[in-house]
Amino acid sequence: MMHALRHLFASEAINEGVDVYTLADLLGHDDPAFTLRRYVHRVTGAVEKAREAIGRRYRAARGRRS
Repeated sequence: MMHALRHLFASEAINEGVDVYTLADLLGHDDPAFTLRRYVHRVTGAVEKAREAIGRRYRAARGRRS
């Protein structure tokens, strides 16, 4: 049961945008690469989140040039 809760916590943290370094620290992993190998497959909607993030940055940069 505890292992399942740990996976749920890590998966939800990644899905909400917690960076892998912070998550690795929270989980007690010395190597963030281990955290990525273990949990990165659980990211849902990652492509759309990336598009949105890049779009926000692009729009902000265009707004500063005006």
